[in-house]
Amino acid sequence: MKHFGLLCLTITLFLAACTSAPESQINEIPSPASDNSFFPRLFTDNTGTVFMSWMEQDENSVTKLKYATFTNETWSEPVEIASDSTWFVNWADYPAIIARNGKPMAAHWLDKVEGGTYAYHIMMKTYNEGWSDSFTPHTDNTPTEHGFVSMTPATDSTYIALWLDGRQTLDRAVDDYANMDKAMTLRAAQISNTGDILEDYRVDETVCDCCQTAIVKTEKGYAAAYRNRTPDEIRDIYTTTLINSEWSAPTAINNDNWHIAACPVNGLAIDAHGNTVAVAWFTGANDEALVKMALSQDHGQTYGEPILLDDQAPLGRVDLNMSDEFLWVSWQRPNQEGAELLIRKYDLNGKMMEEYSVPGLSKDRSSGFPQITVYNKKFVISYTDLSDKNPTVKTLNLD
Repeated sequence: MKHFGLLCLTITLFLAACTSAPESQINEIPSPASDNSFFPRLFTDNTGTVFMSWMEQDENSVTKLKYATFTNETWSEPVEIASDSTWFVNWADYPAIIARNGKPMAAHWLDKVEGGTYAYHIMMKTYNEGWSDSFTPHTDNTPTEHGFVSMTPATDSTYIALWLDGRQTLDRAVDDYANMDKAMTLRAAQISNTGDILEDYRVDETVCDCCQTAIVKTEKGYAAAYRNRTPDEIRDIYTTTLINSEWSAPTAINNDNWHIAACPVNGLAIDAHGNTVAVAWFTGANDEALVKMALSQDHGQTYGEPILLDDQAPLGRVDLNMSDEFLWVSWQRPNQEGAELLIRKYDLNGKMMEEYSVPGLSKDRSSGFPQITVYNKKFVISYTDLSDKNPTVKTLNLD
């Protein structure tokens, strides 16, 4: 990958000056992924260890889910979690790994089932001195869509999973799409590291069919965000909290009023530190592409006025990560060469400090969603590079 030395330091939100920064500021890290690899996910655990999962596909169309850890500025040797030729592989709905105490905790992927093109189930494995057998966090067993999973550790031995669940859409005809009784639902479960479902929840009865979900642990419980769906086909970002085993009533983070009778497949990201929760998202309300971010100072129960991140026809595909001092938010914007990844650094009160640009990305859907995560008060970047014949997972480190 070339031109990683070009950085843009934004002076204010509206007036920016670009300078060439030292070549050492953004470094390409030799990736643990092999040729024909794609759709990485990053996760930093409570020890500061970075975990990256990704998929690879061999010449026999067998898809493999692998992971590696990043410590001492290098990636470990990759480890295979699972593999099969029956998986549902999607550019926006792809596997992830979470970890705790320097070890993996759980991973998930999607497996096709008989019953339709978009009939697939969530498969998970947990780690407890070795990977468990695979299982599903949902028990309906209907041949419908189940996906867009997000996970966060709860304790050293349990985690919370959140996902879109299509059990109510069974036998829904095309002309019956407006029937809210047959809408996609949002569900969650608390799961042990032995794969036992300890609690299960129905969080929202009518949500967008195919946008990312996001959940994070806070000091009071958990904050979740997702794209909702109203009877008037408004698809805005909603939030809810799980405190003392009770989910709060879902509310809009901001009334963008995006009216779209379809799924935009372009969601959001969330992270938290202390009492601060940040959510970034894409909206196309009023036929204008925008990327926004909102902050909560009460553990995700209420949010302030959104910060406009980009109104220059952004592609979205956001990610967000926080440390004890700063938050970083990323998204893609198209350019003449394809697309660039913009990364902004804010303090925890929402004051912008720096902006970086990583050129050379593709705007094609097959490039997936670029990822960022904190590493020793810096951060690691990963994305699917499409510049060669086969896709390849690339990783960068920003000093």
